Amino acid sequence: MTDKTFQSTYDMKQAFYGSKVDIIIPFHKQESKVSKLVESILTHTNRANSYRIILVDDYSKNDWGELWKHVPGVSIIRNEKQLGFGGSLYQGFLNSDAPWVVFMHSDCLVETPNWMFEMGRSLTNFRDSGSKVKMISARSDNPGDGYDVRLKAEKTEASEDMIVEGSLPLYCAMCHRELFERIGGFIKKYPYAFYEDEELSFRMKKYGYAQAICGNSWVKHEGGATVNSLLKIKKIRTIVEGNRTLCMRDMGLRDSC
Repeated sequence: MTDKTFQSTYDMKQAFYGSKVDIIIPFHKQESKVSKLVESILTHTNRANSYRIILVDDYSKNDWGELWKHVPGVSIIRNEKQLGFGGSLYQGFLNSDAPWVVFMHSDCLVETPNWMFEMGRSLTNFRDSGSKVKMISARSDNPGDGYDVRLKAEKTEASEDMIVEGSLPLYCAMCHRELFERIGGFIKKYPYAFYEDEELSFRMKKYGYAQAICGNSWVKHEGGATVNSLLKIKKIRTIVEGNRTLCMRDMGLRDSC
């Protein structure tokens, strides 16, 4: 696929308004938080775009997710073993078909109606200006440590869109699905979680693409709800710490630590 072909398919002629979106939400246990997130999306999201919520149960070993199977606009996938954040995103992606995808952490909450529409509008605005921005994040009250400080904002705080130099956390990020055809594959499936965002940012830059913050999109984010409980298990903590080495390897860098 040439870059010219990519532009003709990825950069759709129509505006984002009315485009279909799949919202992929991996989770492991934390059922109450997932319920609140899904309810907040269904309650508050602007209907300018049709969307589907794809829940990916990362081997929670219960039937809770089945309760959502009959809710219009919501589908559930159950992993047969624990695949982690990246692996679960991939399962959701394989079962999605919308041109636009949103990746969300299970401990987010939607409180503003245009959170999704504004991200899509920003991406198409970047496109129309000739920018190479192909992934964008909502702002939040708790974006996490080590990321661009401009991600942190109050719900009512608005700003211009901002291109980032580092990586975007994937608590609420949007892109066009064809991005992954252009950067050599999907988000890495590191065990449990951590470092997939760094590798993704590195790989996007390698192929000439950028990431940005949407100044008019905001979600509430608790942060660490799933991974903090997993890290209490020593064996899992050791595996997760090893993800740094996997990330450095995939980026072709030497791990100096």
